[in-house]
Amino acid sequence: MFYIRRISQSQFIQGSLIIFLGTGLSNSLNLFYNIIMGRLLGPDKYGDLGTLLSLFILFSVPLGIFNLFLVKGVSNFYGKKDYRSIVGLKYYFTPRLFVLGIIISAVMILLSPSLGHFLNFENWLPIALAALLYILSGLVTLNRAILQGTLFFLYLSLNGVAEMIFKLVLSTILVLANFGLTGALLGLIISSLAGYLLSTVEINHILKVVKKEQRIKPSLNMFKTFMPILLATFALTGFFSVDIILVKHFFPPTVAGLYVALSTTGKIIFYAIGPFITVMFPLISSRISNNSPYLAPLLGTLLLSLSVSLGITLVYILFPQIIINILFGSSYTGIIPYLGMFSFFIAVYSINSILTYFLLSVSYYKPIYFLFAASLLQGLLILFFHDSLFEIINVNIITSVIYLFIASFFVARKEKNGIFYYLHRIKPVALYAQ
Repeated sequence: MFYIRRISQSQFIQGSLIIFLGTGLSNSLNLFYNIIMGRLLGPDKYGDLGTLLSLFILFSVPLGIFNLFLVKGVSNFYGKKDYRSIVGLKYYFTPRLFVLGIIISAVMILLSPSLGHFLNFENWLPIALAALLYILSGLVTLNRAILQGTLFFLYLSLNGVAEMIFKLVLSTILVLANFGLTGALLGLIISSLAGYLLSTVEINHILKVVKKEQRIKPSLNMFKTFMPILLATFALTGFFSVDIILVKHFFPPTVAGLYVALSTTGKIIFYAIGPFITVMFPLISSRISNNSPYLAPLLGTLLLSLSVSLGITLVYILFPQIIINILFGSSYTGIIPYLGMFSFFIAVYSINSILTYFLLSVSYYKPIYFLFAASLLQGLLILFFHDSLFEIINVNIITSVIYLFIASFFVARKEKNGIFYYLHRIKPVALYAQ
């Protein structure tokens, strides 16, 4: 009863439960979106959509950097109850991000013909349309980083679910109305606007106690973490998107579409453990800022994530045909032989993400440079070894395992005393009660 009571009162467990339910529903809707788009558009056009989304993710690396930078900064301010600085961050960055988004969108539109040629698109207009996503993406990133950094996980979850509902419903209606790939992209743009408006309302409610004259401009000292966060974001984003983009370049459209479906199915593993990472990162940063013990959330996240990853991977290995038929239908059965291998890659990637975010949350930046170097191997090796999808997946596995060994070494090196204490003095269930 003692441990049950402690677990129920745990900030980590409470936050994880909210995020797990909200993100689980959001990711389920996103998966449903991909399944519907895969079935309605067919392998060729679905491959185009998946490539555009991967391209968007890759070119959004600066936003990923900004998100980590903000979550870390906001969680530190929140741990010190410095709410004025949080409001200052929002009002300092909002107009700048909007202008930057317009500039990036314009540059992407200008690059659309060249990108369309490299990726074997029939025309470049879908790339130009997808570029409009950048106009609001920075503002959405800012608002959600504030919600995450202030530990308002309920609002963060509601925001994500609402955006996914808009995306699913609007995209499906537009594709059924014969707008095809254009309809799928328009659904993304409109849902992004809805997510931004909702998050703005939520943040105004949270920080309404801070008056306009009390805002504080962000200190330049916050930007000293820029380079490590830049490299970490490139490393993690590259593993998730570079292979899809290169497959679209080296393989026929139908094969590229099959690979996108394979990637989407495998990423269910990462989406399942995403809530734990979402809670762990700001929680550890906040605890460090007020000198509280911080190692338990890492160990709890690793144990939970390993259990979930291994469970889903086992299901994929045992029942690949059933899984693919349920998700995408008979047109995508060609990916069945690859599902077990790819799911193992995503399981390793998920653990790598946890360890990387932990290193960032404790401001241990030296390993990030080694991790970035390891991640570069993926793209370089695919350039030389791409005769089959098996070769692509083997490259993913090899490079992710190398990354895992490096990350594990540095985490163990920094926290060996604390890890030894928890593993030998505390029962495993207590990890989730802190």
